[in-house]
Amino acid sequence: MVKIKPFKGYLYNSGKTGDISGVIAPPWDIISDEEEKELLSSSEWNIIRLISQKILPSDADRSFQDWIKEDILVKDAADSFYFLRHKFSLMGKTYERKGIFALLKIEDFSKGNIIPHEHVFEKYHNNRYKLIEKCRANFSPVFMLYQDFGKKIEGIMDKSPVLCRGKMKGDSLEFGRIDSLRDKELVTDLLSPGKLLIADGHHRYQAAYRFYTDNPDARNSHVLVFLANLESSGLIILPTHRYIPYDVSFEVEKDSFEKYFHVEKTSGLDGMFKKMEENKGKHAFGIYEKGLFSVITLKDAEQPFQKTGNREHSRDWLSLDNVILKDVIINRIFRLGEKEIMYNASHEYLLSEYARRKEGVIVFVNPVSKESFLKISLNGEKMPQKSTYFYPKVPTGLVIHKF
Repeated sequence: MVKIKPFKGYLYNSGKTGDISGVIAPPWDIISDEEEKELLSSSEWNIIRLISQKILPSDADRSFQDWIKEDILVKDAADSFYFLRHKFSLMGKTYERKGIFALLKIEDFSKGNIIPHEHVFEKYHNNRYKLIEKCRANFSPVFMLYQDFGKKIEGIMDKSPVLCRGKMKGDSLEFGRIDSLRDKELVTDLLSPGKLLIADGHHRYQAAYRFYTDNPDARNSHVLVFLANLESSGLIILPTHRYIPYDVSFEVEKDSFEKYFHVEKTSGLDGMFKKMEENKGKHAFGIYEKGLFSVITLKDAEQPFQKTGNREHSRDWLSLDNVILKDVIINRIFRLGEKEIMYNASHEYLLSEYARRKEGVIVFVNPVSKESFLKISLNGEKMPQKSTYFYPKVPTGLVIHKF
């Protein structure tokens, strides 16, 4: 069982700040320098002034306390759950993802109730720990998933009042409050018996867990979460592509690639993605180098299971595209060891980086299916870093949890 509860959130006072669109932001770790400048100029109270990695935690805390004193941020009167209906477009289709904001009792992963799904980079965990340590607050929620085939919680959201509407990167947002005693009890009863899977924000959860274990006071025992239904059609998993920005070459190593993969040139980016989609069950990857696109498809379906270094993992884990990419392409062919590579869900961004750096290779991957995500996570295994990109990211600043 997990322990979920409503809380008195700190909300922006729209009477002073205006439209919520000007003060919210994406999570800090996906904000580019250019986007950060835009957010800073959008409002003197934009949440980026509290979450940016460029801002000292002590300065963030000073701003946070000032905003509370000035009634820029106002504490809600009663314990509530909060909800977000997030409408967005992707590849010509429109989706809606619904979820609720709540407090979750922090506990160790070993209990099996809260399940991580991928490894994380330690430096980001440390960054968020320092912010919690100084501000004693959660500004950004940990994005988690639950299973509710009957979609009862979404039904509760749909009948609850909307507090404000806004935009983020063109997406439409409706934010509201669930404050009916009966509805709050129903949400708690529906979520408590199940397990929760972390979709995004592993660093934030681990930072909150570490702070609680370092400071074992009841006031520090909960973390702000955003909970969405794994069965929702609005829950989208995108791939995170890899750019290897070093002096390596697909063309130079083509013989090595052909030991493991069928290699096929394609007619540009669209042709590459179409061919990858057609072969997504066959471990297909896209390759870009010097203006040329190719698709490579694993020759031997048993290749992932012939490895010697991962005998402790299941066949499902070994057959993940990102595991094959790391083992065969990064380790065996390019022999990069622990060199850092660049991760991004945006192919446009990586192609622009390639154009700027003029070296290396971009490897494009297909998304992990919901079925694989669930099976591997419930099996207690962690995917490689940056295996998933749950789209879109949950906005930061709609509601804040102050300890």
